[in-house]
Amino acid sequence: MTCEDMMEIPELNNVLNLKAGEAGLEHSIRWIYFADCLQCVKNEYRIENYIHGGEFVVLTNRSLTDDSKSLMNLIDRMREHDIAALGINEGQISDKLMSYCTEHDLPLFELPELFPLIDLSQIMCQRLVLEENDRNSAEQLLSSILDAEYLDRDKVFAQARVLNIDLAGSFTVVEFAFLQADEADRDYLAAGQRLRSITTGEFASHTGTNVMVMLQTGSMIALIPVEHVDDSRMKEILNRIVDRAERECGTELIAGVGNATGYLEDVKLSRNEAAAAIKIARASDSPEHVVFYDELGLYTLISHIPDSRFLDKFVEDNLGSLINADRVNSGNLCETLEKYLNCNCNAKSTAEYMYLHRNTLNYRLNKIREILETDLDDLDTCMKLKMAFMIRNYRKLTET
Repeated sequence: MTCEDMMEIPELNNVLNLKAGEAGLEHSIRWIYFADCLQCVKNEYRIENYIHGGEFVVLTNRSLTDDSKSLMNLIDRMREHDIAALGINEGQISDKLMSYCTEHDLPLFELPELFPLIDLSQIMCQRLVLEENDRNSAEQLLSSILDAEYLDRDKVFAQARVLNIDLAGSFTVVEFAFLQADEADRDYLAAGQRLRSITTGEFASHTGTNVMVMLQTGSMIALIPVEHVDDSRMKEILNRIVDRAERECGTELIAGVGNATGYLEDVKLSRNEAAAAIKIARASDSPEHVVFYDELGLYTLISHIPDSRFLDKFVEDNLGSLINADRVNSGNLCETLEKYLNCNCNAKSTAEYMYLHRNTLNYRLNKIREILETDLDDLDTCMKLKMAFMIRNYRKLTET
């Protein structure tokens, strides 16, 4: 639930009065927290023991709200732990606080002094619990679509109707993969929950469609309706999600997009294509963070060859002797040749790219010609060698 969703809860229509921070209404609310105890302003108060991100924090104790310095210090510390919004009683909100919340895109709501806080808590908690139950049910539904050996369409569509999910039309699968090097130190559960909220919010906001998501270790799968979203619009939305994830969570992502399908049974194929797009992007050192499977050129063709032995033999036939020479001599001739081919066989560009003296590069290229017994000036030869490197990079990733 976002702050904007909270404002639309019927029971809270005349309760929440937005005073500042409108730009942050897309923030996701995970829970409600009442921070009225006097201990909150003490130096020994450990904010991280109580604030874990995504809270709608309610402050109504005048001992707190009338002490401007302590209040601003408390809110500043809470904001560092990613609270979603603030709620403060009417008559207790200063211009300074409104300016602060506007500057930091922190939604600030004025609450009626006579509205019982227990009612606010009950309304919010019920809504959040129901929403979490719906999310879990939708995740289980998506899992059954992607993982079941046999898809029971009648059962799947019946479950979708209960959850108010429309499974008619065409869909594509998007996989978001986390790119952090040290995955063991990352809290992927928290990052995944935030990514789920960002993703569903972005598609709801920009396309008016509901998407189903499923969290996995190190990644998230999303099933996206594409009836009213072309590739250009899809890429724009996905780039927004990637940018927000990095900005709001410190999480670097790459999004792989499978081909769209109008058949629910083929969603599995789209999922495999999304995963392959991520692997291919990594193999090709693509700078893009949103990668469409059908736009990956020869790598897409390579991924459609099911016989890995055929691929490995092609690499061995064309690069085997060079790979072995590097292994025996701890050399870097394979790297040199690959960079030379990627620079369109331009020696000057290759030398500059690798920070090599031109004579050093020429020596290595002559050595490569000798080992491979081939002519690097022949176009067909260079095409075969480049394809061999592409297959080699692809196989390294698909074997992991």
